[in-house]
Amino acid sequence: MSSDPDSGPAPGALLSCLGFPGWGGLHLVVPSRGQPPALARRMELCRRDDGAAGGQLLAALLRRHRDLEPLDPALWPWAGDSAMAWPRTWGHRYLLICRWGSATPLRIAAWKRQGEGQSEQGGWARLCAPIPLSCFSERFLTPRGGQEMTRATPSPTTIRAMAPTAQ
Repeated sequence: MSSDPDSGPAPGALLSCLGFPGWGGLHLVVPSRGQPPALARRMELCRRDDGAAGGQLLAALLRRHRDLEPLDPALWPWAGDSAMAWPRTWGHRYLLICRWGSATPLRIAAWKRQGEGQSEQGGWARLCAPIPLSCFSERFLTPRGGQEMTRATPSPTTIRAMAPTAQ
């Protein structure tokens, strides 16, 4: 399986949003491409292109990304008896918090699903504690080499494949 988050179908995720003005707690299903780099890219597009900052980010996400679906309260998995009530298609969980008056009003925490039965807490491992959204984007959008990867940036394998061969 490829490590590129945009290379094919990806598991979905649950994005829980709290503290946004005018909104109650809102839980959104991200039906596909729910890995951290893909979610960070979605949020960065809203922040950069739509100018959404602070409390406006949630509305911008819903306007721009129409595939995000509110989770029916009757289907909240944490209301079930066991952790296995969480759909297997959710590979990640996120908690996006808006804290007005804070120097960094948007913070996000992330968890990744582990194999079945590996944890008493339902098989979830924390990827990051609540960190500023800008740090989340830096952590998951910038590769270790420091150069930002975009869809237009070819991978080293593609570059080698495109190079002319010696005759």
